[in-house]
Amino acid sequence: MGAPEDRSAKLDELDRRIRAARGVRAPVRGKQGDKFAAAGMAWQMTLELVIAATIGAAMGWGLDALFGTLPLFLIVFILLGFAAGIRIVMRSAEELRRKQAAEAAENDDSARRDTTGRGE
Repeated sequence: MGAPEDRSAKLDELDRRIRAARGVRAPVRGKQGDKFAAAGMAWQMTLELVIAATIGAAMGWGLDALFGTLPLFLIVFILLGFAAGIRIVMRSAEELRRKQAAEAAENDDSARRDTTGRGE
């Protein structure tokens, strides 16, 4: 076989080529991942709204069955559940807006550092 130094050099060269190939094929998270994240957030908001209205309807129906006033509490609690659902969705949207603003500020900050030549 070859000398140990020769083997070590070949292994180092192979390691360097493997790292270079992985760097070329490294997946970059771009618009595709953002699109799925936005779709997930939209589904979350939709479910929050529907679940809140459903819980309100169930509570209203239960109170109507208990007191014998069938449509009264059902209608009132559906509306209250819907209002609560809208409040939850608005809170989620505000949280998402703050998160995106923080990410944008971080990206602007890092871009500013890159253009000025300062690494830290």
